[in-house]
Amino acid sequence: MGNQKEAETFTESTDGLPPPPPYQEADYSTNVHLSSEPAPSYDVGESSSSISGVKCGFPPTLNAYLKMGFTKTFHLGQTKESPAFAARMHSGLTKNPELVLYDGPSERGSILATADHESIWRSNSVLTVPAREGVDHDSESQKVIMTSHRSLRHQTYKFTANVGVGKETRSEEFEWRSSHGSEVRELDGYRWGWKLVRLSGQTVGSGGDRATRETGSTSDGFEVVAAWAHNNSLSMTKAFKFQLMGSALTGMLGDRGATLALISAMRIWAIELATSSATAAAAS
Repeated sequence: MGNQKEAETFTESTDGLPPPPPYQEADYSTNVHLSSEPAPSYDVGESSSSISGVKCGFPPTLNAYLKMGFTKTFHLGQTKESPAFAARMHSGLTKNPELVLYDGPSERGSILATADHESIWRSNSVLTVPAREGVDHDSESQKVIMTSHRSLRHQTYKFTANVGVGKETRSEEFEWRSSHGSEVRELDGYRWGWKLVRLSGQTVGSGGDRATRETGSTSDGFEVVAAWAHNNSLSMTKAFKFQLMGSALTGMLGDRGATLALISAMRIWAIELATSSATAAAAS
């Protein structure tokens, strides 16, 4: 469960934190309806599998629940009582990745994905999805570099990864865009957060402003495939909410697409948590 010093650091960092800074939404924001329906299976010939998610059932919506006390382990599930995944944070002073996602409600499960910093001199993150035994198109581990870009008005995180199923596996580019638009507000009334935009392939609409563009597309015509936001309630243990959408929800991006969407969202959350902790410490 980690040493006492690490545990105290994690507990202090989540206790009494100021809210994250409000995001400035750029012109490419979206207006998306977030479905609560379970993800259907998706078949692609003989090499296909039911890929609504890990173990053929990646939840379309996940809440992250912190545990009280001296621990750096937290859980993700549709409710606090039914955790689907466990996750653990490590300090940057150990050999372990800073963030580990496990398949199942405890750390005894196999590792689904990890996230870490690329180096102490660069702000890039490294996302790793291990190979899965018995799945042909997941027979090799995949390492993805997520880069951060900031301007005066907004911030983005971009990565390129192999997604899809079987013969349909292909390399695609994705970008997390900060937002306080409708797609984030529909996450139980959250006021700010992030949306994951699928930059590869054909556009899904003509774009434009919210009043005229198609549901599920950004102002520049790309598809939104996930969204997440910090907790907007008085709960001391609920950290954030995550939602699959579009191609990720239907399974077209495969298990790895859904897993990468989740681990990249968790990585951004961890970065913002550390930033808020440092800001609070400097102000005290």
